[in-house]
Amino acid sequence: MVDAAGTLADRLQTAKRMHVTTYATSGRSGTVPTWFMVMDGALYFTTLRTSLKARRIKATGRVRVALGTPDGPSFDGRAEWVDDRPDLEEAVLGAYRRKYPVIVPLFMGRWIRKRLARKESVLIRITPGARPS
Repeated sequence: MVDAAGTLADRLQTAKRMHVTTYATSGRSGTVPTWFMVMDGALYFTTLRTSLKARRIKATGRVRVALGTPDGPSFDGRAEWVDDRPDLEEAVLGAYRRKYPVIVPLFMGRWIRKRLARKESVLIRITPGARPS
């Protein structure tokens, strides 16, 4: 749990990854690490549309995010699919290039871009503190 707003704000700027816990309609959960970008108070990441985390987000929108490590500063939030926003997709890829300056330009950036263009991947927005609708 986040014990001070400063800790969370600091980790949002410095963490290389977040650990996202998603929830099934049954309440069952699973946690996976993922890259992310912060913009306008929300966190964004990409994932395959068929991934378990994407399907759980589509079904419930409920997430818990831990920054840096699984036991790092954390918060509950609402996640949603974001389609047809090439501006956000480009912003995410730009942020990934800055955060991960070797692997993204050499390999992952092209892979992510192609999957988004083919609608195989989806952009996910996490709004901290918001309750799923």
